[in-house]
Amino acid sequence: MKKMKFMVMTILFATFLVGCGEKGALIEKEYYVQINEEQKTPNSNGQYVYTIEGYDKDGNEKVVSFFAEKPFAKGTILRVPRSLEGYTGEPQVMHGNELPKNIKEKFNRS
Repeated sequence: MKKMKFMVMTILFATFLVGCGEKGALIEKEYYVQINEEQKTPNSNGQYVYTIEGYDKDGNEKVVSFFAEKPFAKGTILRVPRSLEGYTGEPQVMHGNELPKNIKEKFNRS
């Protein structure tokens, strides 16, 4: 009986981990970055690669790397979703009125 309980608990726990990993809902965090220089040349896959210091909504700094299909203009502010494993989602262009207050301050957008 104890073996059966252990097996059931192990299967339920493994299923939970796989489900959370696929959705990424529990581990994802968003970072705000400002493009400091324009990328002029894509990589061999035709994507533009960015590695920029960014901030989470609480103002904590982190270096964020991501790919984009098109280059962004200098000064553009993006919201980049990032998982704890380092995978990033599609960057989204943000406008001043959409930014959290402390992020506006970080990028001098009062």
